[in-house]
Amino acid sequence: MDVIRSGQSGSASGVLPLLLGHHWIRIAYEGAIMLRSHDPLVGVPALANLLRGQYAAITARGRHAAKLLDDTNKSYDQVLTELEEVLADHHARLTGRAARWLRWAETDLALYTLDGKVAGASVSAGYRLGVELADGGRIAGYDIRAVSEEWGATLAVLGAAALDGSSQPATLGSIRTFGHGHRDRLATRYLRSRFDLEFGLGLKAMLLLIEGDLNTSLRLLPLTSSGHEQPVFRAQAITAYHALTALRQVCQRHAGSRTAGLQGLRAALSGPAAERLLSRPGKRVRNRCMHYAIADPQVRPDPSRPMFGLVETVFPGTSWHDYQADVLATTSRLADVLGGWRADK
Repeated sequence: MDVIRSGQSGSASGVLPLLLGHHWIRIAYEGAIMLRSHDPLVGVPALANLLRGQYAAITARGRHAAKLLDDTNKSYDQVLTELEEVLADHHARLTGRAARWLRWAETDLALYTLDGKVAGASVSAGYRLGVELADGGRIAGYDIRAVSEEWGATLAVLGAAALDGSSQPATLGSIRTFGHGHRDRLATRYLRSRFDLEFGLGLKAMLLLIEGDLNTSLRLLPLTSSGHEQPVFRAQAITAYHALTALRQVCQRHAGSRTAGLQGLRAALSGPAAERLLSRPGKRVRNRCMHYAIADPQVRPDPSRPMFGLVETVFPGTSWHDYQADVLATTSRLADVLGGWRADK
């Protein structure tokens, strides 16, 4: 809520939902589950009754899309096919309108940058939020304003559950003025030079999406951390974990390839920090960052520690600060690999 309020009056107000919207959807989805829980120590029926559910299916879909290849409802090939369909939708709607002699200059892909690094793309946001240009820019056929108002109302109710009043002031001044860039490209031309030549457009779009997530985690999320260190940790840990699991599947699918890009990616995945995040305890940390209610009876919250000691409980011998360092080191290394991956290398 602080990020939304702090960014409303700034030049980045239109960019923030595109780069952080999937985190807001996750919070709305997981928070609603928490409030509706039948566990008297978790659920808050009086507040749960205030939640709207008209667009619950859209919220669920957005939350699943944020998991990338960890979505058990979709296969690897389904995710890539859906991304190809989003690319085709954007191309059909955004090109072919200029005079024939000017069509070489048409574009259908918007790239958003932070410190010169790709932090997001219009195709990535369209895929995650379910925006359909073929339907006039609506979300799965519904008015985008109505859907976002439901998400905002859910966040307001969750604020009440956290004893955090809806009148909370905007405290993140850096969000109003953070530097970001924007450039338009033709997707087929831009992606032709990115990643491996043998990769299809769907896979390249997914790698571009992951690259944006990683750079947003490194360059934008820290600007929102003042007073909100633990929510930022959750978002960064989730981003790193889902990037790792998706990229691991890419390497497995292309096990016989020895291009420089894939070799660099394999080296990044085999580093000690990445291996700790991908370990069984690492997955348990991800689960505690993703879900609010604690269903694991072995987890004993300790209010005196960051994240209530959840990291130390599920990963004995590792402190919250150690784990945070692993998350940032892995995020940085993966971002460097993807950012430097060119088809001619």
